Amino acid sequence: MLKKIIPLEKTKLQRFPITKDKTLKAWNAADEHLLEWINENPLKQDDKSLIINDQFGALSCSLSEFQPTYWTDSYLSKTAIQNNLNANSLNQKLQHINQCEQQLAGGIKFDWVIIRIPKHNSLLSFQLKSLLPFIHRDTVILSAGMSKDIHKSNLKLFESIIGKTTTSLAKKKARLIFSKFDHLTTQSLNQNLLIDSACQFQIKQSGLNVIGLPGVFSRDSLDIGSNVLLQYMPETKASQKLLDLGCGTGVLGTIAAKQNPKLEVTFTDESWLAVESAKMTFQENISQIPLTKVTDVLDGLTNNHYDHILCNPPFHQQNVQTLSIANRMFKESSKKLKNSGELRIVANRHLKYKPMLNQYFSQVQVISKDPKFVVWLAKKPKR
Repeated sequence: MLKKIIPLEKTKLQRFPITKDKTLKAWNAADEHLLEWINENPLKQDDKSLIINDQFGALSCSLSEFQPTYWTDSYLSKTAIQNNLNANSLNQKLQHINQCEQQLAGGIKFDWVIIRIPKHNSLLSFQLKSLLPFIHRDTVILSAGMSKDIHKSNLKLFESIIGKTTTSLAKKKARLIFSKFDHLTTQSLNQNLLIDSACQFQIKQSGLNVIGLPGVFSRDSLDIGSNVLLQYMPETKASQKLLDLGCGTGVLGTIAAKQNPKLEVTFTDESWLAVESAKMTFQENISQIPLTKVTDVLDGLTNNHYDHILCNPPFHQQNVQTLSIANRMFKESSKKLKNSGELRIVANRHLKYKPMLNQYFSQVQVISKDPKFVVWLAKKPKR
């Protein structure tokens, strides 16, 4: 039986986390554009394919019969892809990787590489460089994004790392990018690529050396919100447990550990690169290996366990503004904190977090004076 592309209209796809907003779909015109082109220029039966940055599984599900490998740094995207494969009774044995150079078997060469353009060029550059040992001169390298998210800087990366690059006309405000691997010599794997792709900077007030990996939030400088929260850090006691939720580069948890070397610090994020970045930052400054977990918010962590949770919550998922992730962070924090525990978050003043915090905590107050950002202190979690 010939393998075939499954049309999007014949699949049931949901975003993850699941949203009640019916205007938000689990795919967009960039996914449609990619699949239309592939349908007109089909894969061969034995072609090996790699899908990079599939957001919710539209590409992985539609191409599931070809058993593609998929690469995403996002735990949420991985969960969405697996959920949608299960919901459509599709091949559930697709290989997931979160770092190409560490997890692919030696000698494999992909015939197709299908890329959704990521938000950050640092991540795109890292991914393209990681690909080089795993493609050949005839590999089809096909990328897509919404036109507003494709810039000359993206195209320059494809040109410099892969080779000759062209674009399609826009269709439904989406555009395709075609790249031809035309380097004269086969590229060997750079074993230190992840380290070489990192940024480093120092926070002068604390002397903290921060290591930021590709695609990680505020990888090359301290963000304004975290800088405000650092002025309102908790007073911790020996052997207490602190959790840095949505850790990014791990600045908050690492500074807390510098202030109290006997503090037990855990870093969590839905990004593998973020958790690795936090781990590297912690080891650089504390010379110990911290507790870490890549997960959806706080899924899988122990209830009634932590004395302090610090968080600078995101209010976007990909390019969509949402408060749902922050709400889930507050809800899960109330479960993971001890009865005497407290949650401190920093947020833009315009974000309506107080009603959400009041759902999960009996005491909620503002403890900052910054004109642009609010530091909330939430105590007495409701069970």
